[in-house]
Amino acid sequence: MNTATMHPMFLAMAMLGIGASFYGLHARAPELSPYLFAASALALAFRARAVLRENDDDPAGAIDFERLRRLDLSGRADRLKESLRGHDGIVDAAVAALRRNAGLAGSGRTLGAFMLAGPTGTGKTYLAELMARSLYPDSQPLILRMNQYKQPEDVYTLIGPPPGQPGYEIGGALTRPVLENPYRVVVLDEIDKCHPDVRDCLYNVLDAGECREKSSGRMVHFNACLFFATCNAGVEGLRALKQAPLDGSVLMGRMRDVLMKDGGFEKAFLARFDDIFFMDELAPIHVAEVSCLRLAAQWKQYGIEVTFASPELLLEAMRKNADFKEYGVRQLYRLIQDLTDASIQEARANGMHQVRLGIDGATGRIVIAGGTE
Repeated sequence: MNTATMHPMFLAMAMLGIGASFYGLHARAPELSPYLFAASALALAFRARAVLRENDDDPAGAIDFERLRRLDLSGRADRLKESLRGHDGIVDAAVAALRRNAGLAGSGRTLGAFMLAGPTGTGKTYLAELMARSLYPDSQPLILRMNQYKQPEDVYTLIGPPPGQPGYEIGGALTRPVLENPYRVVVLDEIDKCHPDVRDCLYNVLDAGECREKSSGRMVHFNACLFFATCNAGVEGLRALKQAPLDGSVLMGRMRDVLMKDGGFEKAFLARFDDIFFMDELAPIHVAEVSCLRLAAQWKQYGIEVTFASPELLLEAMRKNADFKEYGVRQLYRLIQDLTDASIQEARANGMHQVRLGIDGATGRIVIAGGTE
C-alpha cells in the first residue's frame, strides 16, 4: 500500500505497534533505547519528507510550456477538414482559438475549452477525437461519458474518493490520467446528462486549469489539456439563432441563454468555455462525402483500396440514411457496413487489393470489379 495515501488509522496503528515494541525492548535493554529512538526518528523524518514531496509534487513543473508555445498549427485546420465534412467554419474557429491559447500557454489556464452542441450523429465527439490525434498523436484522448455521472457522489469517481473509501487507490477518472500524462485532450461527452454537482467540480479545472485529487491530495494541473464538452440539448433554439443576424458576443450570450433554459446549465459553468459551437445536421452533399470516406475506410481495414464507387451506390446509402435522419450520420456507418460486408468477403476470397464498386439495381447488392480499369 502506498503510504502517501495510507489512511491515518493505519498509520496510528503502526505507530502504536512500534511504540509497544520499544517499550518491551526498553524493559530488557534500556541502554539501547537512545539509539533506537534516534534511528526511528530519522526514518520517520525521511518518510515524512518523501510523503510531503509526493503530495506537493507540482506536475505543472513537468509541463514544457515552451513546447506548447512553439506548436506549429499551420495547415492543421485543412487536414482536419479532410476527415470531418460540413463543419469547416467550426474547425477553423477551434484551431484559431487553440493557436491563440497555445501562444499564451502557462500555469493558471488550459489550452482551451469548447462546447459542441447539436443533434446526435453530427460529428461532435469525432471532431474532438480528430483534434486529439492531431495535437497529441502519442497520447490517447481522455473520453468521459458524462451520462454515467448522474448521482452527486459521482463527483468522487471523477476526482477520486477520499482516502479509505473504496477505489481511492486508483484515483479519479479525470485526475489520475492527467497526473500520469498532462498532455491530453479531454472530452466531456454528453455533459448535459450528468448531475449538476459533477459540473460544479469542474469549475476550477476549466477556469484555473487545476484541481486537487481527493484520493492522493496531489494538485493536478491541466495546463496542457484541451477540453471539449458535447451536448444534445437546445437544438431547436440554437438552430433558430443560427439564422439570426447577430454579432459574436451577442450570439454567444443568446446561445448560453438557450443552453441554460433547455439544458439546465448554470451561467457560471457556461462562462468557463471559450466558445460554443452548434453542429447541425449535415446537408445531403456532406452526407455523400461522409459516405465516400466511410466506404473507403471500411475497405481499407482489410487492405483493399476502393478506386471508384458508383454514384448509384452513394445515393442508395444516402436514401437509406434519410430514414434514420434523427440519428445523424452515426447510422450511416452501420448501413455501409451492412452493404459492404458480403462484398468485402468476396474480394478477399479472390485476392483483390483494389476494387471498383457498383450496385445491382434489382437486388440492391454491391457489385465489385477489379480496380485497375
